[in-house]
Amino acid sequence: MKPVTSIKLKGHRKRQLADTLLKMHARKPKVLPQPDPIRVVCVSDTHNTRPVLPFGDVLIHAGDLTENGSFDEVQAELKWLSNQPHKYKVLIAGNHDVLFDETFLAKHPERRYGQTKTKEDLDWGTITYLQDAWVTFEFPSHHRVLACQNTTAKFPSPEHRPRKLTIFGSPWTPQYGVSAFQYRPDDESHWAVRFASLGPKPDIFVTHCPPKHHLDARDFHRAGCPYLAEELARFQPRLVVFGHIHASYGREDVVLDNVQRAYEEVMTGLKWLFGILGEEEGKTTTFVNAAVVGGPKNELRNDSAVVEL
Repeated sequence: MKPVTSIKLKGHRKRQLADTLLKMHARKPKVLPQPDPIRVVCVSDTHNTRPVLPFGDVLIHAGDLTENGSFDEVQAELKWLSNQPHKYKVLIAGNHDVLFDETFLAKHPERRYGQTKTKEDLDWGTITYLQDAWVTFEFPSHHRVLACQNTTAKFPSPEHRPRKLTIFGSPWTPQYGVSAFQYRPDDESHWAVRFASLGPKPDIFVTHCPPKHHLDARDFHRAGCPYLAEELARFQPRLVVFGHIHASYGREDVVLDNVQRAYEEVMTGLKWLFGILGEEEGKTTTFVNAAVVGGPKNELRNDSAVVEL
């Protein structure tokens, strides 16, 4: 049965052609297994729910730990998160976690819910909180200790040295409604400014909002940020963890070469087709939308994701 109407938005043919060209170009992402992998557990948008979390070396929570962001809510969920057995635990805020955004609370004091305590009064336990900041963790090589015992080398070989992971975290989302850590959707420099001060190149980026065209579909549109996608393509990290758009929970592995980037710019309306066929080697980046709740009542629906690096 044919549809009664056929609505084609401006640029439809251009986007259709770009989609075809990307499929022709398609490179299969290469995610090579590591002999001594670091197990990263990813979760987001728990909204006061407490999913069962699998074992791992690092636990990452990508924001919206709470529903309303009151002090009591935040402290209760921090205690739950801190009690998890993972050696390293990283948290960023989401737009619901208003307690972390003093600028927002100064404008909307009613969102303190009558409480006088601030984020400075929180007991963080074993959690590392990142707000436009990064941290580097070190992991010993557990599985090859025996192989080293009989060596006479003065220094350990590269494969026996501890591995390091640098993680950058940021809570911001494009403005929608009245909530914490929001920026104007047309602010082209927002992410470039925040990434400008980065020292070591991060292996993992944790943001609350998704980059555009990566697990960001909501209803009939893409809710991710194109400027975040642009910056991530420049860094080509190993892993990007986010949430915010509950309906797009999942994982995808993408080769962030110039063809992929040109395709995204065409789909966003930032670029014509010229140059989309250029060649450039790119690294595989794993994108994880780790939102575990769904539906109008934010019910627990999804499992946390596990990525081995």
